[in-house]
Amino acid sequence: MPVRLFSSLGLAAAVALAVMPAQARTPRLSLVEQAQSCDGGASCPYFADVYKADYAFRTAFKVAIKKAGLKRQRWVPDGVTSPLKPVEIDGKARLLSSVCEPHNCGHRYSILYDPATRSMTGVYLGRDAKGEARTVYFGEPSIAEADLLYKN
Repeated sequence: MPVRLFSSLGLAAAVALAVMPAQARTPRLSLVEQAQSCDGGASCPYFADVYKADYAFRTAFKVAIKKAGLKRQRWVPDGVTSPLKPVEIDGKARLLSSVCEPHNCGHRYSILYDPATRSMTGVYLGRDAKGEARTVYFGEPSIAEADLLYKN
């Protein structure tokens, strides 16, 4: 009797899959996976969306800035952001993006995220308490990475 029950369940599952639309059977890509195959345009996932949805991305950001002696600004999750754009630098595939303080893009982070190692490098550009310009790199970027980050 149990064999017959399992056979019936298997048949029902096969029928359900056969009538299910193909797009429903395709696994959904994470936002990081979507960004890796994106053209960098407006249809790509934005920094804020990935920051809120992807634990590894968010953790990589927090760890990298903390090691550099920076504190995450409270505006980061809701900042003005750019889409994550795939770039290749130093022979590695990365995702490039930025986030700045709403109504004050004089305070901003530019980041390069490495999906393979789930690590991040970046630069913070802003002002200190005295109003002096402040540039702090985090995550130990290479010279090529630092140049790209500063220009982004």
